[in-house]
Amino acid sequence: MRTFTKAIATIGSAIALTAGTALSVSADEKATIKYRQAVMKAVGGHMGGSVAIIKGKVPYKDDLVAHATGLNDMASIAANAFKQKTEGGKTRAKPNIWEDAGDFSDKIEDMKKATAAFLAAAKSGGPAAAGAKLGAVGDSCKGCHKKFRAKKS
Repeated sequence: MRTFTKAIATIGSAIALTAGTALSVSADEKATIKYRQAVMKAVGGHMGGSVAIIKGKVPYKDDLVAHATGLNDMASIAANAFKQKTEGGKTRAKPNIWEDAGDFSDKIEDMKKATAAFLAAAKSGGPAAAGAKLGAVGDSCKGCHKKFRAKKS
């Protein structure tokens, strides 16, 4: 009976700690996380649209420059989206974003360079030329996600 009572107490403590953690996330942190996720979702949307156009899956070639512009614009504000450190909440951003800020900043610069080159190619050469540059954009995303983004649980 003591073991059962001890187990219930341990479970109760774990629930209380978890609940306390969830409640300790400030409204400011929640808003920051939500903003950050919106920026990253926009990046994903523009990547998805660009890939579909370049692979010829959709007939919207004229939209490629708009997607490339969107990616370039999101790259220019991505650093701001991660400026404020968050220590709780529903996010996959790892704490090492702020602990290794120099490397994170380098990754953002890689993204900016890749999206600028992609935009220039989309404007001057259309899908064929832009396709050659889109891989570098994807690589910049992967480079950052690999180190600074937690896997889905």
